[in-house]
Amino acid sequence: MEAGTCLRCGKPYEPEDTVCYSCGAPIGETKTPTQPIRTMRPLPAAPPSQPQTVAPVPERPESRPLAVRALPPSSPAKVTTGNKRLWLGLAAVVLVLVAASAGFYVERGLTAAPPISRQSTYQDPQHRFAFQKPTLWTALTTANGVQLSDSDGSSTAAITVVQTGTPETAGDYADAQAAEMGLAPAPMQEIGGELWDQHSGKVTDPTDGAVHEVVLFVTVHNTLIYTITFSCPIASYAQLNTLVYQPLLASFRFED
Repeated sequence: MEAGTCLRCGKPYEPEDTVCYSCGAPIGETKTPTQPIRTMRPLPAAPPSQPQTVAPVPERPESRPLAVRALPPSSPAKVTTGNKRLWLGLAAVVLVLVAASAGFYVERGLTAAPPISRQSTYQDPQHRFAFQKPTLWTALTTANGVQLSDSDGSSTAAITVVQTGTPETAGDYADAQAAEMGLAPAPMQEIGGELWDQHSGKVTDPTDGAVHEVVLFVTVHNTLIYTITFSCPIASYAQLNTLVYQPLLASFRFED
């Protein structure tokens, strides 16, 4: 069918139309009393839609089951004859070394010299007194007694027998010596079975200018006046008093 105009309303129509889309009359109708037919122009067909692709959601690592790899069953270790001989040889060597070490220490214990004592006994050549002195201290014997000193001579001890006298004269002698050295009275102390006057104080050494702690003890024994004098730098007096001076006083004894 060719394109034309509607005989009813005069509107143009397309070749493929069967009715007039303006008045609804069939194409080619010639009679006017025909009732209009309401029709709807078909809408153009929509192009086919493209399928939508949805990206897969990745699985979380923790949601995946862990693959457990089966370990091959362990086979029991085989101990060969060679390994047994090796271990037995090593054990024998260890036993020989242990026995040799034990023998060495036993022999050393039997043949080694006894350890050197930290204290040694000093005996007055005139057999008036004796005491324990440090082994490393030097002892210089004099006509009136003995002078002791450490390795550098900074700490000393002296024991003297000065003259005959009585307890009263011994007290006067102690006071005179203390006044000369600038010492103050201190409590009396028993040494070797006798009571000794004690004086102490801080004295500056005229040789090096160092301040020393000086302690003087005086007593009378068998009409002889004995003195014991300690001198030590203040910084080391407390330690030296514990290690040297007090052991000396505790071990002092009269021999006559």
